Amino acid sequence: MDLLYDRNVPKKSDKSYGKLAVQQRMRLAMAFLNPLRPVIAESWLSRGRGSKKKAFGQALKKLMQDALEGDYPDQHVIPDRVDISMGILPGLLVREAVHSEQTLEVYFSSKDTPLARATDEVVLVVYNPGRGVAARNTHVCNRNEGYIKVDLPPQLWSAPFHVYLFAHSASKKQYSKNVYIGQLGP
Repeated sequence: MDLLYDRNVPKKSDKSYGKLAVQQRMRLAMAFLNPLRPVIAESWLSRGRGSKKKAFGQALKKLMQDALEGDYPDQHVIPDRVDISMGILPGLLVREAVHSEQTLEVYFSSKDTPLARATDEVVLVVYNPGRGVAARNTHVCNRNEGYIKVDLPPQLWSAPFHVYLFAHSASKKQYSKNVYIGQLGP
C-alpha cells in the first residue's frame, strides 16, 4: 500500500527560485506604484473598465512587463519605462525643466493634431520612491500655456525625485501617455 499523506511529515519550507523571483517582482512593482495609486486610478480608469482596482492592476501588469529589469535577487524598476498614465491623446514635448530648492518649472510644447485641444489639462507628478512621497500639481494648467510651475512638498526639497508629465481632456475621459522628464534634485 502506498502512503498518500502523513501529517507527521513536516511541510517543505524552501521556496523555489522561480517563486522567489516572482514574489520579488510583485513586491518591487507594488512598492513603486502604491504612492501613485490616486493618479493611476484616474488615468488608467478606461483600461480598468471603470474600476479603480482593475485600473491599478493593469498599470501593475504593464510595469511588471516593461519596467522591471535584472535577475533575482538583483531586480529593480526602471523609472523611465513606468507608465503612470495611458491613453490616445497626443503627448507633450518637454523643452526644459528648471529645478530650484522649493519649486519646479517645466516648459513644454505640443503637436497640433485634431485630438490635442488647447483646453486639455496638464498634470505634473513628482515622486521619490525611496521616501514613498508623490505629489501632483493642484492648480489647472492647460496644454496651450506651455508652462507649468509647482511648489514641491517639503519632503522633496533635499531629496532626488522622478518627474512625469501628461495631459488629459477637460472631462477627464481621455489621457495621454506620460512623458518621463527625468530624475531631478540635489
